Amino acid sequence: MNRRLSHPSNRHRTNNGIEIPLLAQWLVVFFLIGLLGLFFVYLKNQQHAIGEQTRLVEAKISELHAHHDALIAKVTALTSRGALQKRLDEKYLDLVPIAETAIARTTPARTLGEERTMRTASLRRNLETD
Repeated sequence: MNRRLSHPSNRHRTNNGIEIPLLAQWLVVFFLIGLLGLFFVYLKNQQHAIGEQTRLVEAKISELHAHHDALIAKVTALTSRGALQKRLDEKYLDLVPIAETAIARTTPARTLGEERTMRTASLRRNLETD
């Protein structure tokens, strides 16, 4: 006699099925960990890209500082007394004397009447020049 066809001795068959809620929970956890890892890699790549851009900008700034310092040295050399005297001797520059009438002179300070306040400029105009 076949045991299968007869009544089984073990009526409660053990069910080794997959627990769907537990599996879904673990899948969600692993999916979130994977997303977190991808986000971390993305941020690290961004950090490296920004670091490279920063190094390029800093190199450009130091290059511009060096160029600026060279230009300041050149301007200083060209405007020094010795360089100007050399250009004057070569007749590259010409000095023109300032006419006496072109020099602005200030009048000495005067007191005003009873107020006894000091004035350094006069409001009176010369009638011949107007």
